Amino acid sequence: MDFLLEVGCEEIPARFLPPALSDLERLFVNGLKSARLASDISGLVIQSLGTPRRLVLIVKGIADRQTDLDEEIFGPKVQAAYDADGNPTKACLGFARSKGVEVQKLMRFETPKGEVVGIKRFVKGAPAKQVLADVVLGALSKLGFPKSMRWGAGDYLFARPVHWILSLLDGEVLDLEFAGVKSGRTSVGHRFASPESFEVKSPDDYLAQLRERKVIVDPKERLEIVRTDARKLAAEQDGVLISDEGLEEEIAYLTEYPVALLGRFDERFLEVPRSVLIAAMRNHQRYFSIEDKDGKLINSFVAVSNTPVKDPDVVRHGNERVLSARLSDARFFFEVDQKTSPAELVPELQDMLFQADLGSYYEKAVRVAALAVEIAHLLDLGTDRIPRVIEALSVKINELSDAKEKFSWLLARASLLAKSDLLTEMVGEFPELQGEMGGVYAEIAGEDPLIVSAIKDQYRPRFSGDEPPSDDAGAIVSMADRLDTMVGCFGVGLRPTGTADPYALRRACLGVISVVWDRGYHLSLRSLLALAVGELAPKIEEALLKKAQAKAKKLAARKKKEPVLPTSVEPFEKDLVDSVMGFFEGRLRTRLQENAPHDVVDAVLAAGMDDILDVKLRSDALASFAKEHAFGDLAVAFKRVVNIIKDFEGGEVKPELFQHEEEKQLYDVYKTVAPGFQELVSERRYEDAMDLLASRLRAPVDDFFEAVLVNDPDDIPRQTNRKSLLSDIATLFASIADFSRLQTRD
Repeated sequence: MDFLLEVGCEEIPARFLPPALSDLERLFVNGLKSARLASDISGLVIQSLGTPRRLVLIVKGIADRQTDLDEEIFGPKVQAAYDADGNPTKACLGFARSKGVEVQKLMRFETPKGEVVGIKRFVKGAPAKQVLADVVLGALSKLGFPKSMRWGAGDYLFARPVHWILSLLDGEVLDLEFAGVKSGRTSVGHRFASPESFEVKSPDDYLAQLRERKVIVDPKERLEIVRTDARKLAAEQDGVLISDEGLEEEIAYLTEYPVALLGRFDERFLEVPRSVLIAAMRNHQRYFSIEDKDGKLINSFVAVSNTPVKDPDVVRHGNERVLSARLSDARFFFEVDQKTSPAELVPELQDMLFQADLGSYYEKAVRVAALAVEIAHLLDLGTDRIPRVIEALSVKINELSDAKEKFSWLLARASLLAKSDLLTEMVGEFPELQGEMGGVYAEIAGEDPLIVSAIKDQYRPRFSGDEPPSDDAGAIVSMADRLDTMVGCFGVGLRPTGTADPYALRRACLGVISVVWDRGYHLSLRSLLALAVGELAPKIEEALLKKAQAKAKKLAARKKKEPVLPTSVEPFEKDLVDSVMGFFEGRLRTRLQENAPHDVVDAVLAAGMDDILDVKLRSDALASFAKEHAFGDLAVAFKRVVNIIKDFEGGEVKPELFQHEEEKQLYDVYKTVAPGFQELVSERRYEDAMDLLASRLRAPVDDFFEAVLVNDPDDIPRQTNRKSLLSDIATLFASIADFSRLQTRD
């Protein structure tokens, strides 16, 4: 059977539609399976379509009736169903009565919970028309949105008020009622081009009837129209449309009938930075920008209307007029902002709060500068000979001769200037340009190119797939800023929950991981966090003390006593570092599992995660090696070793205690292999190191266990000596991963 559902609404926000359509299809299919109308979903042909005004499902292949069912219904346990004399209890009688059978017809069944009474019965499937309405209502009622609305006198909850419901099963109306609206066979065309309602005969006619009324229901088709027409208009200007997949998809879900139009703006606005023009067109007007063949922005744009255009010139003029006003504002902001240099704005950051417990943006900038200098020193890129980072605003950096000292001062200055653009008019109007405008204004003020790039890169990567910082300065400032935010928020109790992450700490954590991986930094994460804690310790201690005092006052008030206020807090530094390390482990696990099986990731993390670049290298190597035939030899050898030395603390191997030739052979192989293995590990050639162990150790280990009784109860010294040898071998493996966590692969 064929089924068509259309739920007509007020305009649904574009970002709501993709997940809503996906969820509607999933919920409906699950409902069909539960209702026994689609035991094999491979036979279904499903289209989940939609526009801002309608959610649509077209389903072909629904069974005309439910499958018949032989079901078993269980009741109380036998001991609860009958008394000592074998008479039915109230529980037994009640169960039989509820199922409409006589007690004598109850059967006994063995279940995992014990023997129970129950019944077997045959249930004939009902026609689809009798049960499908419940499937539809179940799917619609479970459909969730980021924000929902209530309207009218009813208690309805949906993305937007529902106005009509089209529901046809094999061309006949499937009666149902949702959100106070009864279903029928009518739909509505485009709000402006064809607002009249019309009757739909069947799912096969539905799409064509709407197309005649200027509605294209398929989002993929609308997306292709937007892409094709926008690029064609750009080419007519001898230009190239600036690629923006996010905007293309957003417009596809904002429109029912997309119509692309070309517009122009005054050439004088090209004096404004490129990023500002693109942001003004994209984020405020949903326009596409155009550049020439050399990548230079031109004074043309593409707008997309949501309705057929009778007079393109009128619509074009309206779009140009709105954009001109927006660009005039941007040009004014740009001119005003240049009157004050970034360095002059830094002191004003003292009046701009970052977070109540962690202080102002000025305090954050000073902390980030100090942390950035320390990170550079750890990487041997900078020096620790900087007395006070705030002096970077006055030191004549270009006159310094020592390269590392100069780099550290440049880092400090970049960190101090990084947040100054938060005080500019441009960022106030276009907050998405944070960092980008700071770099522009720093360049205009004549700052060193390294400082300019570091300011522009401080938020990179902003999202998965975004470009990373372009150099070490930007990478270090980006890391220092994120680590300060993470440690500070964790320290004062602002940790992410399952539903809330107001300070974007998950994104900050992933950003640090991405930067470390991209730049190839081998750093101790624990050391980095300890440095960040050191910079933040006074603020965190003050916040914790305030909370402790407030708690003491509240407790004293409840008991009607004079409060005894604490004057200090327990040491928190180690616990704080451990807590953030645990948070990093969760994000690191997620990233690693993008390219490695979960057991490989578990094994690698269990061997240590302090160097998060090294973790990635070990994970990649082990995931690759696990596909090789030699992996089985390595896993078997390791498991035989570790199984017998569980809880053994280790000791010195004494060759003179060897009793069997196989002991001596294993020891000799170990002594031969260990130096080469350790050299490969030190060079981080992990796959080669594992191949060495697999090829050299498997046979000697097998021979050892065949010939030697390790746990000889009559010879404790030799037992200890044998375990010491095996412990040394296990230590080799453990430098890469905990192989006991790995699953054997075929």
